[in-house]
Amino acid sequence: MTSYLTRTPKPSASHCAACGAPLTSGYYYLRDRSDRFCPTCIATRPRCDACSAPVGDTHWSLHDGRQLCNSCHATAIVDPAAARALYDETVAAIVSQLGLALRVGVEFRLVDAPAMAQVRAAAHDGHAPDEKTLGLYQRQGRLRVIYMLYGLPKLLFRTVVAHEYAHAWQGETCPLLDDDALREGFAEWVAYRHLLFLGCTRAAQRMLSSSHPYRPLMERVLALEAQVGPAGVLQHILEVGRGAVPSGS
Repeated sequence: MTSYLTRTPKPSASHCAACGAPLTSGYYYLRDRSDRFCPTCIATRPRCDACSAPVGDTHWSLHDGRQLCNSCHATAIVDPAAARALYDETVAAIVSQLGLALRVGVEFRLVDAPAMAQVRAAAHDGHAPDEKTLGLYQRQGRLRVIYMLYGLPKLLFRTVVAHEYAHAWQGETCPLLDDDALREGFAEWVAYRHLLFLGCTRAAQRMLSSSHPYRPLMERVLALEAQVGPAGVLQHILEVGRGAVPSGS
């Protein structure tokens, strides 16, 4: 997850959200949060693994070493049963909204950071084993699995599930879709559409201003949607993924 820090040099009577000190010499804030942080905390405190904000004196440590601020921990998904229920709810919403149903289906597993790194390393996808990964779809023979990192805040969990489920749908429905830019752009588009479906317009808007490398890929799919609509986007993906020449090409 990418967060953005902006410094405001104007003095403020408010207090730092991490240490509580008065903000007398300017402050920093993250674009997706209203909290303000003093320059010292920005420079010296550990960061929340979910939102990148400096953690306060009271924060939470997960068993795999990750740390969460109080805000992210408040909705963190740590219980496997709760994770499964939220996963099923997210998938049902995507199927209802976009019609991305699976015939074979996909397994769901909630894992910690070391287990996620092992799965990533076994995938041999060119990424470093210790690369920060929130979710991953993997197919090995007949086994198809979506792995999700435990401890993600609820809305981030749903966003990542939507992205990875789109990959599962691509793998089953569009086996010849080998254009990585289109694959990732479409998966981000599904996540974006899911946020809009939930009414989370601010979170969706943040995806449009993110510096994440997938953002321009999603923007290409959004440009296609502007021309042909959501149904046209799905038709384009299906045609490309089945080796056909897209209509209108």
